[in-house]
Amino acid sequence: MALMVDWTALVTKNPLVRACSDETRAALSEYGQLYTFRTGQVLFHEGEPAGIVIFPLSGVLQMSKTAARGRRQVLCTINATECGGICLLMMADQGIADVQALDAGQMVVLDRETFQGLARRDPVLCQTAWGAASECMAHLGGLVSALSFHKVVERVALMLLENTEEDGGLVRVTQAELAAEVGTMREVVARCLAGLQSSGVVRLGRGRITVLNREKLRKQAEESDRAQAGSVSARESRP
Repeated sequence: MALMVDWTALVTKNPLVRACSDETRAALSEYGQLYTFRTGQVLFHEGEPAGIVIFPLSGVLQMSKTAARGRRQVLCTINATECGGICLLMMADQGIADVQALDAGQMVVLDRETFQGLARRDPVLCQTAWGAASECMAHLGGLVSALSFHKVVERVALMLLENTEEDGGLVRVTQAELAAEVGTMREVVARCLAGLQSSGVVRLGRGRITVLNREKLRKQAEESDRAQAGSVSARESRP
C-alpha cells in the first residue's frame, strides 16, 4: 500500500532517499511502512520477528539490549544522518535488540526482500548499504573491545571525554543512561562518578555532569589502561 502522505516532503528528510533512483523512491512510497513515533516509545522488541530495513526521517532512535537482572547496554543510536541514512541491524529474522525513540519523529520501514531487490538495481542504495554495514561492524567491534578490555571507570571517562570539548563542558545524561552507555549497573557508575567528583574532575548535577578538568579525566583513563597492560604483562612473564 502506498504511503498516504506528502512523499516529496518525506524524501527531503533523508539524504540517502534523496540520492536514490526514481525507482527506489517509488518502491519506498509503494511498499514502505511509515512509523510516526513519540519520545520513549518502544517500536520493536528484541527477539520479535524482524527482517526489515529502517530509513530514519526525523527524531532519534536507540537500540539496546537488557539482561534478565535489568542491566542495559546501548548498542547504537539511529537518525537520518548516521550510517548514511539507513539501518540494517534489524534485517535478521528476529530483532537483535529493542528499538526505542529518544526523540519523537518518523521513519520508513521496508521489508528485507524488497530492499534486497532494490539494492541490486540501485548502485547508490547498494553502496550506501555496504558502507552502513562496515560502520556497524566497526562500531560494534569497538563496543565489544571496550566492554572486554576496559574497566568501568575508563569507559566512563572516555564517554565524558567524547561528549565534551573543553573544561566546563556539560554532558546532559542521567546516571542510569550513562550506565547503559558503558554497560554496567547504575550503582557502579554512581561510585565512579563520586570518585571523579572527589578528585575535582567532574561536578555532578541533576541529569547532567560538568567536566571540570579534561586533562585529569584523560589521565584517569590512561592510568586505568596502563594498570591493565601491566597486569597482562605480569601474567605473560610468569613461567
